[in-house]
Amino acid sequence: MTFAVVNGSAFGVHLLLACAADALMARRVWGEATVGMLALLLQGSLLVWTAVRYDRHADERRASQGQVGC
Repeated sequence: MTFAVVNGSAFGVHLLLACAADALMARRVWGEATVGMLALLLQGSLLVWTAVRYDRHADERRASQGQVGC
């Protein structure tokens, strides 16, 4: 549940900013990199980080229940 809430919220904020603050998202911050591109990279990093945490907790739960498998 937390996985979906965190990543859904990040996506919602990114979508709102892309629609409402397009000038902010298009602002260049370093070379050709824009605020929007950096925000998207942060969102992707958040997705990977929460997925790893979710998988780790699922593995711990499976191990504590005595289940072994793929």
